[in-house]
Amino acid sequence: MRNGVRALIGLTTATVVFATACSDSTTSPSATAPVFADSSATDASLLGGLLGGVLGTVGNLLATPVHRSQPLANDVSWTFTASPYGSRSSHASVGLSISVPAGAVDRYTTIRVTALKGSAVAYRFEPHMEFDRNVTLTQSLSGLEYGLLGTGLLNLSPFKGAHFEGETPTYNGEGQALVTEIVGAVLNLLSNNTSFGVDHFSGWILASGYDSRE
Repeated sequence: MRNGVRALIGLTTATVVFATACSDSTTSPSATAPVFADSSATDASLLGGLLGGVLGTVGNLLATPVHRSQPLANDVSWTFTASPYGSRSSHASVGLSISVPAGAVDRYTTIRVTALKGSAVAYRFEPHMEFDRNVTLTQSLSGLEYGLLGTGLLNLSPFKGAHFEGETPTYNGEGQALVTEIVGAVLNLLSNNTSFGVDHFSGWILASGYDSRE
């Protein structure tokens, strides 16, 4: 992982390898642990910080969601506690893993995650909050519909993170979501996932592209 980070620093177009296990689990170091006792949380923080600045596009935008091969019939929700010392949570049935690095929150905070029903890979996070360090969201690509053709050798990730306002995304007539922020994502072919860093929680979509709002 650290080798991947060094590569991204040296070559901004390189692909970073970021492996996160997708299982229904939550981990938090104890309150007596030093700030960076969890090396995986430290790595996630480094990756999240780098990813958050890849695009940083803000405005009136239209994002094209990545879709699940089998749409979710209902919302899928779970909660976990974000620790000031770092936390990780994942849910295998929706393929999402969340890495909260040490120092991202200043107190223990219960966070509710909801994978929204339907085919779009979209999540609502509550409460709406800002982080002192970027949180990394990692989505498994298993069971998703996407393609890598036409991305080019120096653009190996076709994915983006897209922020939507409100409880659920609003879509136009062509199935694009109305969003206000786009961040870059990194593709890990070895682990078959993609990751992007966020500095606040509310609503996020895994997108395959974006345009200016009509």
